[in-house]
Amino acid sequence: MNQGTGSNSGGQESDVWDSADVEGLDYLDYASRHLGLTEWLAVSRLFRPRFVEVEGCVIWERAYSPENFRTWCAELGGDATSVEATLNRLRLWQVVNVDDGDPDDERRLRQLADALASCWRSCLESDFPGRAFDCGVVETEDGPVVRFVVRRAAGGGTA
Repeated sequence: MNQGTGSNSGGQESDVWDSADVEGLDYLDYASRHLGLTEWLAVSRLFRPRFVEVEGCVIWERAYSPENFRTWCAELGGDATSVEATLNRLRLWQVVNVDDGDPDDERRLRQLADALASCWRSCLESDFPGRAFDCGVVETEDGPVVRFVVRRAAGGGTA
């Protein structure tokens, strides 16, 4: 499994717009024509997510429910990092439709994952200035996963 740095993959983002069939529009014009206000707001929450802090864990708001959190805490022996690693994952293949085996789609999906990871890292650092985070992209057989955990010292405290 490779972890991304969250950086633009060698400047290839512009390649997507140069090679994709996007009606001759740049990214903003394309989004402006195809997204309504509700879609803009939904997408903005992906790039500027909310987090909750509970029992020393930082959890992606969408992944948090008290019952689910308690279940995973019990299952994982209360290990905060393991709980975060379990809950704080966005499996892009579950929400973005791509053509299986299409290398261009795979590359674009990775670019999206890298962009999300970069934004999530910035949001986490802004929302929790006293904490450090491991945030990035993990490549799986199914596709990229955006994930994060609090970086903790060996004794369990935050680094």
